[in-house]
Amino acid sequence: MSRIEVMFGVSGLPILSTIPRSGTWFLRYAISFLCHLEQGGQIVDCVTGRLVGDPAGPTFDFERFRGGPLFHVRGVFPVPHLFVGHTACPGFVAKTAGVDWWERTRFHVPGYDYFHEGMNYRYTPIDLGPYQYTKVRVGALERSARKGTSGPIVLVYRNPLDQAASYYRYCRNHKDSTYNCLGGRPLSSVPFRDYLFDSALASYAKQFISFQAMADRHPAQVLLMPYERMLRDRVGALAMVLDHLNGAPREWPTLADAVWLARTEHMKAIEKQLGRSLDGTRAARGSHITQVNPGRPSRRIDERLRSEALARLAGMGVDTGLFEWPAIDRAASVAA
Repeated sequence: MSRIEVMFGVSGLPILSTIPRSGTWFLRYAISFLCHLEQGGQIVDCVTGRLVGDPAGPTFDFERFRGGPLFHVRGVFPVPHLFVGHTACPGFVAKTAGVDWWERTRFHVPGYDYFHEGMNYRYTPIDLGPYQYTKVRVGALERSARKGTSGPIVLVYRNPLDQAASYYRYCRNHKDSTYNCLGGRPLSSVPFRDYLFDSALASYAKQFISFQAMADRHPAQVLLMPYERMLRDRVGALAMVLDHLNGAPREWPTLADAVWLARTEHMKAIEKQLGRSLDGTRAARGSHITQVNPGRPSRRIDERLRSEALARLAGMGVDTGLFEWPAIDRAASVAA
């Protein structure tokens, strides 16, 4: 049986949450590569054959990599573990924040809120460490975050239209009917507009507003990072995220290499070698990774649709001024 480490210091757990389709796997791999390289490891670029890191160091074990959601980061960060995944913000209380719709609104698919979905937190999967599972005391995590004494928290979020369009395609191609169907109908037969207003926006708002409220309450603890900013400057934006999670600025000498290794082309090459998708959601060796152009929206922006979507979110209390849009579309987004 694998050894279990009990996380008594759970109040210090840093949280790096993403809204689905907002760079989750890029962050998981970039940070994992960073930790591996900073501790003397080596990684061979599957596309170019270039060796990165210490030639005498251990290789990165892609076969054992499961994607967390916890990662063993002792030796790089001042704490042993880091969460990278989807969750509502720990410590958020809807009644205190005055969000009366939050409790009665459900996420349209599971997976948005890891720490509140009733997982077996006694055996939380962990990567990069000498043990496969660790215990998370969610109640203690909630209490410390509510008081502003927990570890640092980050949300990486994409603008709601691009996020919905990307997740729409992702769920349509998912092998699980929980994701590829909506209300008993194949998602392929559901118009995007119906998906957006009947499902996607409410789920986006429910996750986003928990971080918005906690960032307002504890601004030094909770950082909001737009995904679009990360696309424009992956190294600089990720350094800002890492500094926040670290608790203080520092140099990250291997960060540029880690970001390069986590590029889409390389991650797809890794999937080809493994013979499976990195997240395990694709049948027939399909990939869950899509190429994102930082200068282009993932779907053609319909101004009326965007105006309606932003109005819906604003009516739910979401600060739509926090969204960023692709650079070529900025003027149009201001008009909307």
